[in-house]
Amino acid sequence: MTAIAAFAISIEFCVLIGVTMSFLLAVPRAGRMLLTEFVLTDEGGVHERLPDDEPCELTLIFGLEGEMFFGATAALEQHFAEIESRVTPVTQVLVLRVKRARNPDAVGLSLLENFLERMKAHGVRVLLCGVRPEFALKMEKTGLAGRIGERVFLEQPVRQTSTLLAIRHAYEILTSRCAHCPRREGGLESQKLYFQV
Repeated sequence: MTAIAAFAISIEFCVLIGVTMSFLLAVPRAGRMLLTEFVLTDEGGVHERLPDDEPCELTLIFGLEGEMFFGATAALEQHFAEIESRVTPVTQVLVLRVKRARNPDAVGLSLLENFLERMKAHGVRVLLCGVRPEFALKMEKTGLAGRIGERVFLEQPVRQTSTLLAIRHAYEILTSRCAHCPRREGGLESQKLYFQV
């Protein structure tokens, strides 16, 4: 487009056209975010939910992946709405994995905070896990970390990941059990949790 504009219009405007086109083409591509649902198996495994997996209604586990900046606003709002639609009156805890959510800006953190407020209104406790140092720093600077409190699990450079720590904590604070809850016999305390890729 820049080369065509240089011949068709003038050299001054071709640079502006090139920058505008690159912005229009790059931002939507970079703004794609993925939402993944995870389930906890009876054996203590955590893996991506497959069509035949029955999710627990008491504890929901989701993961966000992608650039969490102003260009991802539409995708992020859509994913938060999808998570919210999965919340039922019996849902108590939501584990939100943000390990692969990168470069949050003020818009992304504002959307996250609004989502957390809506979950609080539903009576659902949200545990953020996989929080990387740069993500945690931005939450500190905006004051979001202080408003969330102790519901943040920083990414761990060890085998027991923050996701597993958050899931273990989620099952500790549940006040009831569902039919396929791993706590129904022996509890998670007697199980070794592991993450399946």
